[in-house]
Amino acid sequence: MPRRAGQISPTTLRAAMSRRGVSVDDIAAHLDISPNTVHSWLDGTRAPSPPLLVSVARALGLRPADLTLVSEGEERLHDLRIHAGLLQQEACEVAGIRQPQLSKMERGVSAPRPDLCDALATAYGVTSARVLDAWTRTRNDRRRQSGAKFS
Repeated sequence: MPRRAGQISPTTLRAAMSRRGVSVDDIAAHLDISPNTVHSWLDGTRAPSPPLLVSVARALGLRPADLTLVSEGEERLHDLRIHAGLLQQEACEVAGIRQPQLSKMERGVSAPRPDLCDALATAYGVTSARVLDAWTRTRNDRRRQSGAKFS
């Protein structure tokens, strides 16, 4: 089954919590969320919002990518945004682009122009080349998924 954007590894989250000696209730209190929300991350039924992903990672001394198990060189365009802790609309506001543009790029439907790569790179705190590489992986995924429907 394909992973959902921002989906975290329950095993990694549990291990990090154990290393820090924190409970579900501790995480929930620290982030001002329901313990049920943390349990849903631990059982893999929900993914944290990008801002919460960044907060829980920082609280546990990790990077968001450590929890999502998406390493540099494997990110898709949405991973860069999520790891920056931005919701799609927030990323658009920071980068000065419209939400439909970013949505199409994150789905691999339209290619980002160089100026959009630069704006997204600034918003995400990465290089323009990394944005373009992530989009290329996104586009390749889209092509594989579409191609399978016509086989």
